[in-house]
Order: sequence, then structure tokens, then C-alpha cells
Amino acid sequence: MVFVFCSYGALVAPHRVPGTRPDAWLPLSWIALAIAIGILALICLRRPAAVSVLLVASAAFAAPPVVRIATAFAGEHRAQAVVDGADGPSRRRLSPDIYWIVLDGYPRQDVLQDVFAFDDSSFIRSLTALDFIVLGKSRANFPITINSISSTLNMDYTIQGDGAGLKPFPEAELYSIIKGKSRAVARLKALGYSYVHFENGYDYLTGCGAEEAKCVHGNTGLDELDTAILSNTPIIDLILHWDNPEGRLEAATFAWGGVADLTSKLDEIRRTRAPFFLYAHIMAPHPPMRFHADCSFRFTDPDLQGWNAAARPAFIEQLNCVNTQTLTMLGRLLQSDPGALVALQSDHGTAFNGQFNKPPADWSDDDLHERFGALNALRLPAPCRASAAADLTLVDTFPLILSCLTGDEFKRHTPRFFVTPYDNSEAYGHAYEYAADRIR
Repeated sequence: MVFVFCSYGALVAPHRVPGTRPDAWLPLSWIALAIAIGILALICLRRPAAVSVLLVASAAFAAPPVVRIATAFAGEHRAQAVVDGADGPSRRRLSPDIYWIVLDGYPRQDVLQDVFAFDDSSFIRSLTALDFIVLGKSRANFPITINSISSTLNMDYTIQGDGAGLKPFPEAELYSIIKGKSRAVARLKALGYSYVHFENGYDYLTGCGAEEAKCVHGNTGLDELDTAILSNTPIIDLILHWDNPEGRLEAATFAWGGVADLTSKLDEIRRTRAPFFLYAHIMAPHPPMRFHADCSFRFTDPDLQGWNAAARPAFIEQLNCVNTQTLTMLGRLLQSDPGALVALQSDHGTAFNGQFNKPPADWSDDDLHERFGALNALRLPAPCRASAAADLTLVDTFPLILSCLTGDEFKRHTPRFFVTPYDNSEAYGHAYEYAADRIR
């Protein structure tokens, strides 16, 4: 019965039209079928040979998700070498509160124009009016969140080996870096900063680590791990069928993660002992496409890989919502903390051209432009604004910030750009490096 119940995701869900509300009859019928087969199995339990076959089949079915979940939880384990070099200067000449706010999947302004024919200049002008420097040629160093965020926080490329042996750090180390065990966090703590981690409430990767002193939770609901488990069963379609937030995101079953979640927690964050460093990762405008332009709720599937080319108009609607909510959030933030140092960035661009359905060697220049061109807007103290070059890559974010705080020389990395295939690819565990002159 369990085998049939949990095979729903593999056999039925892939044939559902994305973005459409599923009918209730199919998951209910599947549940009835599972119960009927369970009754039949009970009858067969009198036969030892049948029991053995059922046990083997159940174990084979259960093994892949168990391994995936165990791998995810392994990310909580502490890595041994990720904070090498944490003993930096213990002095500082400036001590503003630092807000690192990541808008996941937000493209650079020219990419939005080239790929979507969307003019984002109004948002960019609003950021400039708030004293941000918007880096018009900035690029991500990786096109995948786990590698991009970990390299930014570790202030170096989270890559080892070279040539054909090039590969990312082990996944457990990358998780540990993102969850607070990074060089940037260690250096800032050495300078007297408190650390605050805001989790958006949906994806496990950017959630708080178990040992973090202060974790601020965004919107609550079913998260990525819950969804991954439920997606194997008809329960997921029953939830999608009956989930009716009537335009109100806070009434939705799934914890979608939006900028307004951070806005609602600013007062709590401000109660942290100053100076503090906040890492806030917002799962927008990244899919799922759950916001209309007016920020009302759009029905959608809870799929983080929903880079469907037909969803480009929905992405722009969602981006308009993100722009509105971000400016509201920044207005409140700067009103209460006018001296704040703020890094408003993406971790990578979009992938509507089917990049992850191709081998890395087959990515075209247009594919690279869309995926690596990332938003990067910095609100820096006056003494170091001149160091924010237009083509700065994300790995140099915290070396620049630390230079601002201490007055030490800012030394840029030689720009390098990698792709590390997802775990559903034959090339998983390897890394592919692109020539720097291809990433414009």
C-alpha cells in the first residue's frame, strides 16, 4: 500500500499541466487504489515469498528519497576548513550595521532588457536615490545558489582541483558555510559584530543552522523538504486543489518567501546588539511564480526549478512585485538605520533558455549572459565607494565590505566563472570553468 501511495509523484504528477489547479478526483482515486492494494497485500501476507518480494520492492522505492534527505541533513554538520583565515584585523574604523539581502534569481538591468524586453530603470533610479551604487556590469561567479552564496560568504571560490579534476567543495561544507560557518561571518565576529540569519521559510539550503545564535523566521508553512516528501504522494495534489489563499500570501499552505516577510521582521532584527551583520535570503523573484504584479497570490506549483519559457511574462509580474516590496522594505530599513551598509544582490540570473537541460560545454554566450548577469547594488560608506567597480563579481563583496570597515587595502580576485551541474546530471560532482571573456 505504501509503495503504491508513494509512487503517485513518479507516475501521475509529471503529466499534470504546470500552473493548473489539479482536480481532486485523481488523488482521491489513487488513495482508494492504495487502500485496496493494501487490503490485497494483507491477504498475501500469509505467503512468506510474497512478503519477501514486497519488502524488497518497498526498500528499493524508499532508498532514493532517504538518501536525498540524509544528504540534506548532512549539510548541518560542521565543515573543518571553511573558516581558515578567520583571524583578521581586530580593529575597525567604521561600524555600521550590515545588511546583506539576496533577491534570488534577480537579473542585471541589461539582461532584463535583452532577454525580457523589460525596462528596469525606474527601480534602478530608486536605488540610486537611496544612495546605492548599482554595478551595471556585475556578474555571479556561479549560476547555482549553493555555490554562489557559499563562495560569496567564504570570500573565495569554493572550488578545488584544476583542469579535468575541477570540482566543488563537498556539499556538506557548502551547507555549513551558508549556515554561518564562513570566513565572512568569522571576520565580522572578530570585529565585534553580532550575526543574524533571516530564513525565508521555504528552501532548506538558506535556512538557519542549528548553532546560529539568532535566527529570524520568515513566513511559515510547508517548506521544500515537506514538499519533496509530499510530492511522492497524492496528498500534494489535494493540497493544491483545496489551497485557496484568495490573494493573501499569508493564508497559503506553502511558505513561499517574499520581501514583505523581511519587512515585517525589521523591528525584531533591529533589536540585535549593534553592530550586527544580517544575511537575509529571499526566494524571489526566483520560481515558483507565486506573485502577481500587485503582489496578490498567484496559484502555482511549489517547484524551485520552474524555469519554463512560457512563464517569462509571469516572472516579470513577479519581479514587479519584488521591486515594490523591496523599495518599501528599504524605505523602512533606512528610516530606522540611516547609516546602514546594505548589499542588495542576486546570486545568479534566470534560466529560461533551458540552460540546465544542456551540458555545460554547450552553453551559448546568450545562455551565459542570462544566467551570470546578476543584480548588485551596494550602499557603502563614502571612503570606499570608489572601490565599487561596475564589473565587480560577487566573490569580492565581503573583501570590499571588510576593507570599508578596517581601512585595509581592497584586493580583487581574478574573475573566474564556473558551472556545477545539479544532482540529477551525470556530471554532478564536477565543475566546468568558462573563459572570463565569455561572461559579459
